[in-house]
Amino acid sequence: MEQTPLLLVTLILLVFGAGCTDSVEVNASENITPAPVLYYEQGNTSIALSLPEITVNDPENFTANATSVFEILLADQRAGILLKNGWKITSVRMASDEDDPNRTYAEVEFRHDGLSFFIGVDETARRTIDGRCGAEWWLSTPVSGPLPEGYHQATDMSTKTYHVFDERNKRLAMIYNDTTIFYLYPSYSIINMEGILD
Repeated sequence: MEQTPLLLVTLILLVFGAGCTDSVEVNASENITPAPVLYYEQGNTSIALSLPEITVNDPENFTANATSVFEILLADQRAGILLKNGWKITSVRMASDEDDPNRTYAEVEFRHDGLSFFIGVDETARRTIDGRCGAEWWLSTPVSGPLPEGYHQATDMSTKTYHVFDERNKRLAMIYNDTTIFYLYPSYSIINMEGILD
């Protein structure tokens, strides 16, 4: 009978002692690969671009090398203008040419204050292609309906440029064409803006 309590105490000690073992502390940071970061650098300007923070839309169909796409993108003047003015790269997706659906390219989205701007990147040709703003198109005709409350854009036929308006703040937000940003609120301008905001 005395053996049963002794056996029971031994068994209890073994059960409670099973979790108590010596362990070697491992420094978790040694096994973590640092997140890839690219930099836009020009003159005294250096802006970090953390790739894991950029959403890849429809990742199953994304066939481009994202790092290569962003390296090509950062050499584009439009990307520099946007980044230096506080825009963030938020996403990238695969897109196809309207004229040739078999020709695909990466389309990178920049966002700032609720407005998107997209720049295409042809990884195969190692160059950027057309850019476009995501603002709603609006024409001042009765067919267009009321003026949008947020951003809208219209084509200036005389200069063949697109003008983006911020209706909330009653200002011109951007002037661009397929390959160049000419003006970006509040201060970037490579065209004579005198009188255009009057």
